[in-house]
Amino acid sequence: MSVFVFDQDTIGIIRYILALQRFKEYSVGPKSLVEYLCAVSLDRVLIQTGHKFPKFEREVPGDVRVYEVIRFLEQKSHISPTTAKKLREYVDFHDSLMQSSSQTASKKGNVKAQEILRFLCTEAGLNQDEELKNRTFEDIVTLGTRRSSADEKYEKLVESDFDNLDKLYLKCPALQLEIQKRLTTSLQGAQISGFTPNTGGIWLPFVTCETPENRALVDRVSVGVAFTPVDIRIGLDFGSQAHKCRSRYYEMLMNGELLNELESLNRKDTGYCLCDTFWHYQIRNIQSLQWVLTLYSSTKMTIEKVIEETKQLEGTPLTANKYLISKVIRRRPEDFTYVIDGIVDEISKTLNELYPTIECIEKSVHSNVGLS
Repeated sequence: MSVFVFDQDTIGIIRYILALQRFKEYSVGPKSLVEYLCAVSLDRVLIQTGHKFPKFEREVPGDVRVYEVIRFLEQKSHISPTTAKKLREYVDFHDSLMQSSSQTASKKGNVKAQEILRFLCTEAGLNQDEELKNRTFEDIVTLGTRRSSADEKYEKLVESDFDNLDKLYLKCPALQLEIQKRLTTSLQGAQISGFTPNTGGIWLPFVTCETPENRALVDRVSVGVAFTPVDIRIGLDFGSQAHKCRSRYYEMLMNGELLNELESLNRKDTGYCLCDTFWHYQIRNIQSLQWVLTLYSSTKMTIEKVIEETKQLEGTPLTANKYLISKVIRRRPEDFTYVIDGIVDEISKTLNELYPTIECIEKSVHSNVGLS
């Protein structure tokens, strides 16, 4: 196990770097951006690694001297002298970039940046080739989204926000934190979707706390809330690369492995349903949970077809899902203002009720598919 600490933000930056490399022909930013991000990511990892030891834990990040962290790790035999030497070279590279005002990438600098990137991927437990292959153009947009900050002020949603998703999106980080405060289960907020006009919606995801940090949101199941101009959906969702996870979910539906969870949801609230999504957030084919609770032979045959379709899509980003356990709130003039007034309580209540379901799916995926 690596001694180095990688939080979710650092993992996100690494994936962003890989996305920039995969779509470099579309890049319009400074040519040295990848070099800079690699160097900054390494510096961040060294500071966070130092903080897990008593020697550095009380120091604020700006005061931690990374050369001291490297020396400490080498003295305590947490890293080899060879690794320590490489890290010092990488830090020298970082310092030279910070002191330079040039935005032009050099051949030598690019080689060093690639060395750092390989080191970061290896220590974070990421397969660099697989990660590069799985990156999508949306990853570039997503990393540019604003992160939730603990001191952000929550501002209640109003109906007019749904006429302007740009405005609604600005409220989402604080909204996610407000929902998090009201959760009574082991769910934590994950990175909010990047909002671009071609997606037509916003997704505020939450994942189980037991999920390893190096598992990308695109690879797994989450619960959350999706906002579009015409409706709100609270429920399950699968990432764009979560083919195996989604197939396992359908198998669990077909084999009755989620019957207890579904029956519990049905007892707690009549608003639960199954629905399909297309082009990320648009909703269609809403039907009762009873369709899967009865498990007629025709139901099983239909789900079998969806499993086969999912397998055939392997390697292609998923932009649609079927049979997602959800609550759907339509934007109706007669009651939407009233609904919005209590939406945070409704979202947190629903996510708490959905927790046993996502927990069951995650455990089954880990034991049956070996995702980690």
